[in-house]
Amino acid sequence: MLFLENLRVLFFFANVREASKDSKDLVPLQEKLLSKILWGKTFTVFNVDGGINLIQYRLCHKKVLLVLDDVNDIKQLNALAGDCEWFGRGSRIIITTRDNHLLTSHGIDKDQIYEVKILEHCEAFELFNKHAFLRSNKIAIRRDLVDSALEYANGLPLALEVLCYFLCGRREHEWRSALNKLAKSPDKTINDVLKLSYDALEDYQKEIFLDIACFFKGQYTKDIRKVLDSCDFDTTIGVQVLVEKSLITEEYGKLQMHDLIQLMGMNIVKQECRDDPRRCSRLWLCDDVRDVLLGDM
Repeated sequence: MLFLENLRVLFFFANVREASKDSKDLVPLQEKLLSKILWGKTFTVFNVDGGINLIQYRLCHKKVLLVLDDVNDIKQLNALAGDCEWFGRGSRIIITTRDNHLLTSHGIDKDQIYEVKILEHCEAFELFNKHAFLRSNKIAIRRDLVDSALEYANGLPLALEVLCYFLCGRREHEWRSALNKLAKSPDKTINDVLKLSYDALEDYQKEIFLDIACFFKGQYTKDIRKVLDSCDFDTTIGVQVLVEKSLITEEYGKLQMHDLIQLMGMNIVKQECRDDPRRCSRLWLCDDVRDVLLGDM
């Protein structure tokens, strides 16, 4: 917690998703919010509704800058920052989330929503160069290996951070081996974070996502809808939910997704049975399709 100019109190609420996996976890979060903003005081909240009333009563004249990080449920917003009027005039509330519709359903206007873009190549290179090559590290790495690492991360800051940490101090042959491995299977740290959005989907939405990841990335949306509708999926709303959760994008009438998100989806299918593609729900590699059809497995 920090005190800014004009008596505004800053509180960064990290990892709201992780801290409130159950509705009963919201009460401790309300207590934490009150005690951090009203420095030196402790509060006992008996239920969520009581916490809402207490926040409104105690903070309605407090000028705050509140950051709610990684929100994934409307209940979290309703419990912690249901309305700007809960706080004093001049307060600002910043919400980070992977679900665009969550903000809309909370009454936030579209012109107040900022979509964070992936890094441009020059920005990614600057970040990678700063952290992967420390001043004390005198190991020389070929530029084509650096370019391969940047291509793999494709502007995703999380992936760049993980790669920098893992590759820092390693030699060229280790870089080459690591990048070859990543091309075949995703890094666990990156994959686990990306998979959080997938895990929150309903079953039919998961099926649509996996079909797009394995077969339809880069295809025209109208063509994908025809195919998936024939499989009795509710494709229109399913695709829209995937867009809202930042798992896919629609560009020039085509559905796209980040390479690492696609790799995450493909890995989910591979995990169904790593040793026998015949038991996987989807096949997209020509060799696997041929072997299964010819009975060579």
